[in-house]
Amino acid sequence: MPDDKKRAPIGIKRKFAKPKTDSAPPQKPREGLTAAQPQKPKEPAAQTAKPQGRKPIEFEKRKQANTGCLRGVLYFILILVVSSFLAVFAWNCANDVLALSKPDLPVSVTIAEDYTVSELSRNLKELGVIENSWLFTLYCNFSEAEKKIEPGTFAVNANLDYHALVGKFRNVTERKPVQVKVTEGKTLKETLRLIADQGVSKYETLLAAVGTAELDYPFLADIPMEPNRLEGYLYPDTYLFFTDASPAEVFQKFLDNFDVKLTNSMRSYLSEIDYDLNGILTIASLIQMEAASDSEMKNISSVIYNRLNSSNYRRLEIDASIVYLIGRENGEITPEEIYAGRTEIDSPYNTFQYEGLPPGPICSPSIEAIRAALYPGTENYYYYALSKDGDHHFFETQAGFERFINSDDFINN
Repeated sequence: MPDDKKRAPIGIKRKFAKPKTDSAPPQKPREGLTAAQPQKPKEPAAQTAKPQGRKPIEFEKRKQANTGCLRGVLYFILILVVSSFLAVFAWNCANDVLALSKPDLPVSVTIAEDYTVSELSRNLKELGVIENSWLFTLYCNFSEAEKKIEPGTFAVNANLDYHALVGKFRNVTERKPVQVKVTEGKTLKETLRLIADQGVSKYETLLAAVGTAELDYPFLADIPMEPNRLEGYLYPDTYLFFTDASPAEVFQKFLDNFDVKLTNSMRSYLSEIDYDLNGILTIASLIQMEAASDSEMKNISSVIYNRLNSSNYRRLEIDASIVYLIGRENGEITPEEIYAGRTEIDSPYNTFQYEGLPPGPICSPSIEAIRAALYPGTENYYYYALSKDGDHHFFETQAGFERFINSDDFINN
């Protein structure tokens, strides 16, 4: 049994015995002296500044806190991106279905006898009528629109909502596209007659609507609601209409085109001169009906302005105004009818009897005639007459003018 004196007390760590050596046993220190203590190895100052073992714990906590914060920011950004995407997606779908802010885009849609909703949806998307073919297909399947849509050719618009769009394909008569070319120099009545002859609308309906149609265009704001209100404003061009079109649809085609042709520089210049747009169109219409070619327009314009600004030649004396008063609906007008009309027709449009400009335009002028009215030539011409070669000759004096009309070169000799 081991000796109890050699057992270490409980709770006190044992000191391991040093290995034995051949050296002599250590001597007791003398009185007044202490035994030399073994020196501990020196530690770096940085390590002795603070207790060891706490730094890793604090670093780990800080790392975990930073990681948690970063995760929160990333989660917030993810939620924001997903929410924005869903909001844009929802708006696009709602706009497509309800037509909240879709463009005005009239198109013609043909539906075959053996059509499918998917094919129709793809066709409408290609034409720009809808944005999402899958959504229109889903709507048609949900509302059973396939039972209501009929084959044929229809006039629709991109600004229609899905319900109205399906309604356009249901219980409607077929409307065929019609191309109409309106040449410059035609009067309002001649233009409306041409449109009616192509089956777009009835002449009487169009003519009656000229003075009553609500047309929201700034350049018409000061024009009285009269039967000839749109004279000069139906811009000559080639148009695509559909049969059975309403008068408003017809007029808007012309007026939208005219609004585009009237450039910002023209509008700006109008604010600097003595004539408003209606006055310029009146001058341009006179130029249009008188000129044999575009190259003559500036010279004819100079004659008009020179007479308007003269105290001696206040009457324009332009035969085109007589032609307008007689009307070309029954065929060409003879020189004898024009000569008689100069003295027999009492109207403010008769430039042989009344001074200054007529009350309004007498035809639809081209953009070249409008430019000539805005920017006339600078020559000092007061007269012109048509020669047998088809061109006008211009004169500064009445004597030169009379010599020409009495010569063999004048068209009527």
